[in-house]
Amino acid sequence: MACGDRLEVQQRIVGTTVFYMHHGVDVGDGTVVHARPDDFRNPFGGGRVVRTSHAEFAAGRPVRVTVDPPARFSAAEGVARALAHVGREGYSPLGDNCEHFTTWRATGRRASRQAEIVLSRIRAAVARGVAATSARAAVGVGGRIAFRTA
Repeated sequence: MACGDRLEVQQRIVGTTVFYMHHGVDVGDGTVVHARPDDFRNPFGGGRVVRTSHAEFAAGRPVRVTVDPPARFSAAEGVARALAHVGREGYSPLGDNCEHFTTWRATGRRASRQAEIVLSRIRAAVARGVAATSARAAVGVGGRIAFRTA
């Protein structure tokens, strides 16, 4: 791994069997800049961009380099962008997570495929619930009308 590489390591959501990819930026000196919650047991409780050792970032798991989406900034520019944000608060698993941060650092655009997948599943579940509720209401209304006219 080299200075400016975007890194990812598989992490488990505390207390579950659900895994996700945690993202960071290799600074080139044995440290990684990444966004994370202050308390992994409460990921919606806030967090910040931190600089930790590579070992702490990896937490004993294999780390791999990712290049997707392609970087728009050089490695040096990307590392400078990442370091400038160490300490920035505002972490949110769905709106401003580690993948949003590393993608922005490399491309200038905040994006997280993982968050988009979760949000699209939530939207689909809500749409199914609305459709089922509407169908039940329509049947209930039709039944009442038929009962009153009978």
